[in-house]
Amino acid sequence: MKNRLRILRVERNWSQSELANRLGVSRQTINALEMGKYDPSLPLALKIAQLFGWPIESIFASEPLETNNRESMFERFTQKAVTVITLAQQEAHRLGHNYVGTEQILLGLIAEDTGIAARVLKTMGVQLEDARREVENIIGRGNGVMEMEIPFTPKGKLVLDHASEESRRIGHTYVGTEHLLLGVLLVTDGVAVKVLANLGVNLHEVAKLAVKEAWSQENDSAMLPSFGSSLNNEDVPSEPPPDFISGEVSTRFCTHLFAWVEPRQLGYVLSSHVGYQLPNGEILQPHCSFVSRQRLKRMPRTYPEVPPDLIMEIKSAFDRLLSMQKKVQSFLKWGTRIGILIDPDQHTVSVYRPDGAVTILEEGETLMLPELLPDWELPVSELWTPSLN
Repeated sequence: MKNRLRILRVERNWSQSELANRLGVSRQTINALEMGKYDPSLPLALKIAQLFGWPIESIFASEPLETNNRESMFERFTQKAVTVITLAQQEAHRLGHNYVGTEQILLGLIAEDTGIAARVLKTMGVQLEDARREVENIIGRGNGVMEMEIPFTPKGKLVLDHASEESRRIGHTYVGTEHLLLGVLLVTDGVAVKVLANLGVNLHEVAKLAVKEAWSQENDSAMLPSFGSSLNNEDVPSEPPPDFISGEVSTRFCTHLFAWVEPRQLGYVLSSHVGYQLPNGEILQPHCSFVSRQRLKRMPRTYPEVPPDLIMEIKSAFDRLLSMQKKVQSFLKWGTRIGILIDPDQHTVSVYRPDGAVTILEEGETLMLPELLPDWELPVSELWTPSLN
């Protein structure tokens, strides 16, 4: 989206190079900003606003925002939240990367050291050097030409969006480090979540602590929707039909599960055409489900009024990951023992359990559910369609 930066620059008779020198960035960065190729990081946006004496949203939001015309999130950031973004950029510099993603924001939250997020992570045993080491193990070191200005990745931007949304949901007029932490946790396919999982951190507990700190004492039992139990019917929107790849993966999963369950007469493996009536009256249709004979003693003519033992969901090209997570959590809330969320784009399989534990499996790993289906195994690689070249 075009912005007013070029207009303000021309009004002062500055060249792109002169503006770049004043801001400590390259001319290419100024050109990219003026062309709307990417949004500035918060520290750079604040510097630009101060230089021209204009509000940030007046420079970089020349068109109404699509998401409910909400105000610029930048102006709502606390000083500690701004510090986190600055530290995130420094972490990117340290590893030689030209971007700020979820992992750099996580490192910034830890390095800030005084905010709510830092206290929560410290309580969970997360140390900066351990997190840095894990980030480097996952993404390695970069070798790009470093600049003062480093843009956010799409997932990094998503963290900021989620943080702003969580702040408003809680009723705060500001975005603090605790909201940024919640934003990081909501991007479940980001590197930051994988870092925390590799460090043995219970994501559910992190979310609980962050929300408890953010809410007033009388509301400290409230839970983050995608990790907790407070889900309303409208939180699980209607879904479009699955795309081709999602349908293929669903068929592979259901076929593999059915071939193991049926000869052992353990229960029923059902497709997405079957709905379950949950105790709150809501009817949901998982992409695939398993319900044991012990749980479903009689085959109903209409909807089963018991939650399945296992449900599987697949993120299609049209789905938002957050919506899919909410649907899984809705089943877990009412008694489903295991929820599985498959992301064909990332080639990952996430296993959710009622205690909040989330296990993320990738290529080369095997899905096993010993507490529900002993001896059943499904290599993750068998879910993906082989190349037909």
